[in-house]
Amino acid sequence: MKTKNLKKFIYEGLGFPVELYNIAMVMHDGEWHPKIDARKIAESVIRELPFQLERLTGSQIKFIRTFFEMSLRDFGKNVVSESHTAVAKWEKFGNKSTNMDENIEVLLRLYIYEKVAIKNKKQRAQFFDKYLELREMNFTKNTPKINLNDR
Repeated sequence: MKTKNLKKFIYEGLGFPVELYNIAMVMHDGEWHPKIDARKIAESVIRELPFQLERLTGSQIKFIRTFFEMSLRDFGKNVVSESHTAVAKWEKFGNKSTNMDENIEVLLRLYIYEKVAIKNKKQRAQFFDKYLELREMNFTKNTPKINLNDR
């Protein structure tokens, strides 16, 4: 089986582009394909999304909702305190930034952080520091970057 490594690969399997680094590629039926674990990438991306400098896109909102296995209604009610129609509207923005209120977006980022990063009481005590960091963020354009060799 032929293999090669790519320094940079744009993965779009989550519904939006993610830059992956140092990716093994394998030849299959005459085409090169990345040798990746999609779940591992999804878990890495969900941990990075709260600290992304750009505003969340509609595709990222859908990824977040589906990652946590929530319906539009449950996500709207239990995460962002908005209607399911508002969530559906945000998701329709695709790879463009939503028109979501910045305060709601910060709330969503905090929800993600709490769900994926807090494992014990010490980490819970540090949560407020991360809350302040997120509150002070200035959103700019940035594509998530993941180096799978760091894991």
